[in-house]
Amino acid sequence: MTKSRDRRTDKPDRNDTTIEKTTQGRKKYRPFRQYMKRKLALTFAIVVLALFALAIVLLTISRDKNEEYQKIVYAQQDYDSRTIAFRRGDIVDRNGTVLATTTRLYNLILDPVVITSDAKYTDTTLDALVECYGYDRNELVQLINEKKEINSRYVVYTREMSEEDMNRFLELKTKIAQENKKKEDKKESQKRVAGVWFETKYKRIYPYNDLACWLIGFSRDDSSKGSYGVEQYYNSQLVGTNGREYGYLNDDSNLQRVIKPAEDGNTIVTTIDATIQRIIQDHIARAQKDLKAYNIGVVVMDPHNGEILGMAADAAFDLNNPADTSALLGVYTNKHDNSGSAEHVYYTQSMIDAMTSEEKTLALNDLWRNFCIAYAFEPGSTTKSLVVAAALDEAKIKTTSGFQCDGGETVGGWPIKCNNGRAHGWLDLKEVLGQSCNDALMYIGGLLGRHEMSRYQAVFGFGQKTGVDLPGEATGLLYAEENMDVATVATNAFGQNMNVTMVQQIAAYCSLVNGGTYYEPHIVRQIKNSDGAVLEEIDGKAVRQTISADTSHYMLDAMLDVVDVHTGKNAQIDGYEIWGKTGTAERQGRNKNDYLLSFIGGVPADDPEVILYVIVDAPQGVEEQARSAHASTLWREIMTDLLPYMNLYPTRDLKNPPQETPQAPVVDPETETDEHGDPVTTEPQTGVFFEEDDFSGGIFGDRNDSTPSDDEPEGQADPGNED
Repeated sequence: MTKSRDRRTDKPDRNDTTIEKTTQGRKKYRPFRQYMKRKLALTFAIVVLALFALAIVLLTISRDKNEEYQKIVYAQQDYDSRTIAFRRGDIVDRNGTVLATTTRLYNLILDPVVITSDAKYTDTTLDALVECYGYDRNELVQLINEKKEINSRYVVYTREMSEEDMNRFLELKTKIAQENKKKEDKKESQKRVAGVWFETKYKRIYPYNDLACWLIGFSRDDSSKGSYGVEQYYNSQLVGTNGREYGYLNDDSNLQRVIKPAEDGNTIVTTIDATIQRIIQDHIARAQKDLKAYNIGVVVMDPHNGEILGMAADAAFDLNNPADTSALLGVYTNKHDNSGSAEHVYYTQSMIDAMTSEEKTLALNDLWRNFCIAYAFEPGSTTKSLVVAAALDEAKIKTTSGFQCDGGETVGGWPIKCNNGRAHGWLDLKEVLGQSCNDALMYIGGLLGRHEMSRYQAVFGFGQKTGVDLPGEATGLLYAEENMDVATVATNAFGQNMNVTMVQQIAAYCSLVNGGTYYEPHIVRQIKNSDGAVLEEIDGKAVRQTISADTSHYMLDAMLDVVDVHTGKNAQIDGYEIWGKTGTAERQGRNKNDYLLSFIGGVPADDPEVILYVIVDAPQGVEEQARSAHASTLWREIMTDLLPYMNLYPTRDLKNPPQETPQAPVVDPETETDEHGDPVTTEPQTGVFFEEDDFSGGIFGDRNDSTPSDDEPEGQADPGNED
């Protein structure tokens, strides 16, 4: 049978073919017409072009905006990037005793997205948290669901956990994973604890609580800033640099980490001796119970390099909780007010409870200040040694000079009495210091004149900061030379109408007894890095020469007499040669009720290894306040404990050890006694201010500094003129 053909194309008839296939039982098919082929080709071309264009765009982005898009990716991976906190440097004493350190703690962090990402994580993680720490499961579920809704992946659930607590959870996590892995059920074997991790945190710790609190200061929780003391002054050394752990996706979409380690802060080695510091703080606390003074201050210093071995006041506070207002109880409310107008009030609990937040802050700031460097006061008679040394160095007087005390002088038209109610009579130079004679010192001040008086005040470091490496140092207050009149010179000569700080006075005394070299006081001796390598040695910095070595040697000998036979007897310690000088200064206000009492001295007398300075400011718990014995007694008690610790041994037996009996009357060592040993009434000196006067001819025209001749009665001298 012949196939039919299309007459026009001479091809088999399509309809015939279709019919034939149908009759033969084959499936029908629709012919793939030409126009359909064209559409398919066009679609394919469009897709290829689109893919090509997309590839070009991706290559352009990769080339031009690679860094920008990487940042976006990293930002979306916050939970994989974290700060590695630095460790704040330690503060230690001269022997390595840790006074301030930083301990490692941990914050427990939850990632709600991971915890809830799979059922095999959720229940297992919650169960582990409840089992390990006893958390409330319902509370955990509620928190995780809330944070998940806002896509939060960083939730600090527990702060400042110990390393022991952290390890307990990590061990439980490992145990759960190992036990589940052994299970035959596939789903059970895949259960894990996930979405919980620990963030390292550091916390500042002060192991000895209030020890040297004024010197050390304290630091914020984040260790970024110190307040007061060494923590503030050396903050830049103590602070390190945070590290960083970065998480990112590599080319295979795997999470990779890059860690930049933190740089820890440096260790500060102070000049403080923790044992000396504890001794003086304990003695101050005991003394304050009886004295109830506005302030008590104690400084211990090495005279050969200016190192501060200890420094303390009466109102200590806990460095681990410096904002605790209970430390204010019993503290004088106007601790750093020396104007004389401050009301005498001590904090009570009812007063503290009634304070506003601002008032509490001000009170605490006053408590935290270092009394020994931030408080300026009139030093009184301890200044006399410095004035005598200046006059000797300027050849205004001689070691053989003598002086007549008739009980006082009229200077610039104003009467200024001696510290004794009656005249001391004739005194040699050592006796002038021993009897602490104001009359003779006014005369010596007049011989110096205002120019040399002002110059030596600056030479000894008054009216300026000493440079001690502690914050908050005061400069004190002096008259400028051009503003000094004769009365100012006269009263400055015995330590009134001028303000100094404790650190200024003891630094000046160091130069007085060490041969004349003024050292800058300092509290830090070394700076070490976190590995213990010494970065900086801070030795004693010699600033200037104040007096000659010969004058220094004489002053030591003269001040030895002060303790041996004169006003400093209360400071005697059996077997030791002790030099020192007492001081009694009437507080500003001149109400004859409040006095600042002091004693400064050292051991041994020939070459002092340690100087101790004590002031007792306006003791309210005693009947007779104007007695320097309150300060010298405290000095003796402290030094008695310091000597054996510092390996300073007795060098002699005292010729006249003090005899104390319960019935014996207590006599002020600065008070003159009569032939029966009874005290003579005294009247402490009041400072006055006068107009400018001329020094020509001296303050006192009817006397000089010569010793009496053989044919003159003792107590008189030939008239003479001032040089």
